[in-house]
Formats: sequence, C-alpha cells, structure tokens
Amino acid sequence: MSGILRGLARSRVLLVALVVLAVALVAVGWRLVTRQDPTRVTAMFSNSVGLYPGSDVRVLGLPVGTVTKITPVGKEVRVSMDVDPDQKVAADTGAAIVAPTLVSDRYVQFTEPWDTGSASMRSGAFIPESRTATPVEVDELYKSLDDLSKALGPNGANKDGSLSRLVKVGADNLDGNGQKINTVLREFGKLTGTLSGSDDDLFDTVSNLKDFNDTLAANDRGVAKVNDQLADVTGYLAEDRTDLQDAVKNLGAALAVIDDFIRENRDNLTASVTKLIGPTRTLVRQQDSLEESVRDLPLALQNFLKTYDAKNGQLQTRLNLNELSVWAGAAQQPAPTATPNSKAKAAGKRVATTQDAPVPPVLLPGLGEDR
Repeated sequence: MSGILRGLARSRVLLVALVVLAVALVAVGWRLVTRQDPTRVTAMFSNSVGLYPGSDVRVLGLPVGTVTKITPVGKEVRVSMDVDPDQKVAADTGAAIVAPTLVSDRYVQFTEPWDTGSASMRSGAFIPESRTATPVEVDELYKSLDDLSKALGPNGANKDGSLSRLVKVGADNLDGNGQKINTVLREFGKLTGTLSGSDDDLFDTVSNLKDFNDTLAANDRGVAKVNDQLADVTGYLAEDRTDLQDAVKNLGAALAVIDDFIRENRDNLTASVTKLIGPTRTLVRQQDSLEESVRDLPLALQNFLKTYDAKNGQLQTRLNLNELSVWAGAAQQPAPTATPNSKAKAAGKRVATTQDAPVPPVLLPGLGEDR
C-alpha cells in the first residue's frame, strides 16, 4: 500500500514539474515571438572622454538606452547605442556628451525629443559630428586661462605697461562714482524688467524692422537712386550755404517784424477779423451763386468777344431793359414797371414787358473812333 502511495506522490511531483516547464516554455516562446529589437543608433564625436560601454543614453534627462560600443575612427570616435524601441526620438536629433560633475560618468543626451506627427528615428540612424557636441575639458579650460594670462602679462599686452596704465586710468575714472554706477545698474535693471514685460512688443518691433529691411533690400535700386538724389540736394545746399544762411537770417528778421506788428496792432487785427465775419458769412451763403458765376463767366466773356464786328469795327449788342422803369416822352412820366416773371407766373397773369416788343440792336462806335 505504501508503495502505491509513494508512486502516486512521485507521479504528482512529476506532473507539477511538467506543468511548470510547459508554462516556462510558453512564456519564453511568447517573449521570443513578441520581442522587438532595439533601435540601433551610431553617432560621431570629436572625443569620448568619460564615456564607456554601458553608459546611459537619455532624452530630456530620462534613460532610454545604453552605449554598446566605442570605436576610434581617425580623429573622431564612433559611439554605438541601443535605444528602447518603445521610446521614439526625433529623426533630426543631435547628440551631446553630458558631464553632470567633474568625476562622475558621462552620458549621451539626445537634443530633440519626438513630437506627435513628426518623423521618428529608425534603427541604423547615423548622427554626424556636425550634430554632436562634447563638453569642455578641465585641462582645456586651464589652458585657455593660461593663454589669456600670458597674453595680458609682461610678455604680452602689458609689455610696455599699457595694461597697467589702463587699469590705473579706469580706477581713477571710477573713483568716487560708485553711487552713480549703482544708479546706472539699478536703472538698467529696471529697463531690462520693462523690456522683459514687453517682449512681445519688442519682438514685433524687430519683426517689423526685418520686414522694412527686406523691403529696402527688394527695392535696392530705388533706394540707391533716392540716396543719390539726396546727395545731389545736399551738395546744392552746401554750395548755397551762404545764401541759405542769409535767407534764414532775413526770415528771422521778417518774423520779428511781423511779431512786433501783431503785438502793436493786436486790437485792430482783432476788430478787422471780427468785421470780416459778416462778409465771410455772406460769401458762404452765396457759395452756389459764386460757383455759378465762376462757371458762366468764361461763356459770358466769349459771347462778349463774339459781339465785335471786325469788318465794321463795331460791337453789335442788344440791351434788354427787363424789369426796369423806362421814362416815357418829354413829360418825364414813368412807364409802368414790368412785373418779375416769377411773380407774374405765380399770379397766373401775363404782364407785358419790354421783351415783348422787338428792340433793334444798338450799334456802338468802332474801337478807336470818335464818339
């Protein structure tokens, strides 16, 4: 009986082991089927100091991959990287080696994150050295400072004491002006604060200046012609400088005389201007009549010229005595006055006027003849 139980126990253990093995095989198979290869990227740097295989590859400071291989190629270094396939990077990104501190490991930072709708970097992408950057090394910084100190030292700019004199003159000029310098700096700070609060207006101004400059560039010939004309005008003014000075002096004297005249005759001028109000208003009211007279005057003059008879040397005209009193006979009795046409029409009556009877033309003596 015990043998049968031991056999069943071994069978159960074997069955559990087989189930666990089957689950593991399924998990591994699923992983192999669904696994995505990493995005492989290669970048060229001028150097790779402090960068090693296994160093992080980041975007916006977040790890997205690792450095897999570093290979010197001539004066450059080729860095191979694997990026998580689920992390997209902009296709036109650059790469920079970042040193958080002087002694810590460095990492590669992609400069352009991926935006929705833009192209993403694919496996096998290559970033040339023109789109990569490396940090300035400490020894390079020390070397730059050493070169600067030598250039300003006794064997450089201060060889004849020029730099020392410059420092002394600067100290003398700034001596006692600390308060003024402080005021300038404080006001400059206020200015920068104002500009920072008006950055949109400032950018719009710069943009408008750019548009204006583009317009001038597009019309370069016209601008050059205007400049030439201004140069000619300036030349003429320079040649007549004496006459212009005399004219300005005379104008100043004339304005002084006019000012004195106005001061002395202020009351009279005020009264004259006040008296002109009535005639001016009359002219304004008769504006239509004046306009009609101006329009008809050329025709009247033309008709008057046509009355001249060049052959006989006479003016042939006819005088219509309309709406005028005509004294009749030797008794000097006034004839009935003609009623105006407008009043006659308004009354519905026909009133005889001198126009009803034909009047022969009046012949005036010829020009230059005795009357």
